[in-house]
Amino acid sequence: VRDFKLSKQALIRLTWMDWYFSHGKNAEATCRHFSISKSVFYRWKNRFNKHNLTTLEFNTKLCTPHHLREMTTPTWILKKIYDIRLDDLEKSKYEIHEQLKREGIKVSHKVIQKVINRHIELKNTQHKANLKKHRNYSIARIKAAYELKDKGLGSLIQIDTKYLYVLGKRFYLYVAIDCKSRYAFIWAYGSCNSTNAADFLTKVIDCFPFPILAINTDNGPEYLLNFHLRCEELEIPHYFNTPHTPTMNSRAERLIQTAEYEFFNYQYDLLPNLKDINSRCELFNDKYNNRRFHQAIHYKTPSEYVYNYLLKEGGQPFSI
Repeated sequence: VRDFKLSKQALIRLTWMDWYFSHGKNAEATCRHFSISKSVFYRWKNRFNKHNLTTLEFNTKLCTPHHLREMTTPTWILKKIYDIRLDDLEKSKYEIHEQLKREGIKVSHKVIQKVINRHIELKNTQHKANLKKHRNYSIARIKAAYELKDKGLGSLIQIDTKYLYVLGKRFYLYVAIDCKSRYAFIWAYGSCNSTNAADFLTKVIDCFPFPILAINTDNGPEYLLNFHLRCEELEIPHYFNTPHTPTMNSRAERLIQTAEYEFFNYQYDLLPNLKDINSRCELFNDKYNNRRFHQAIHYKTPSEYVYNYLLKEGGQPFSI
């Protein structure tokens, strides 16, 4: 055995043979002893050669079909696909298909992709390197601890975006709400992108009468790039929801409903003008923070709750 480097499975089969020959060549007793079927035992017994123990190894060549399927596409077409791709590695299978089509050659995209996959020199390694480089810049999607919601003022600010239609024209309503005090701020933009989201964050910081310690958003593209960079500049932790879980941003979602059902649905004279919409947003912010009572904070307004909280904590309260 020392002269042969056998695998673990081959050594097990060798144990079967040793037991078989040392017990009077009783195949039935051998099968009972090792709990194997007779067909399995006889398969390996017929292959076994005591002078060549590698016969107990599993030979994959024995499982290979005698006739393998081959591509039915003519060789000259395959060669042409190979030459086109080798000449320009940036050409996709769709571009190669179009070029062959213009030359009167009919071939499917799948055949072109098979030719590319079978030749390593046709792989666009530079494209993969760019993808890997892009993934290195991806943002870690950290989840906020549940305790942050009620830890204190500004401990977690939930931010979300909702489209708003005015006379058929779409606008985007950005909302932010403090989980502890329900202090909120909304503002409208003409487009949904990270630049506007970063600008909205600046407005929220200026509006809130207490420092923002953490932010929670969904995984939308508007909360990446410029918005995330703005959070890093301000050293504010940026947390993300679990995908397809709006309940993790429930207070921002509820603020959107309140803004729609209690305010914007009654603005019958609202025009599709961004300046006009934001003037209404200012009215809503004033109403929501200073005049609307909230059951979750014992029927106080958010401004009253913040004032009492800062007074109780010994901070500097602001004037209501």
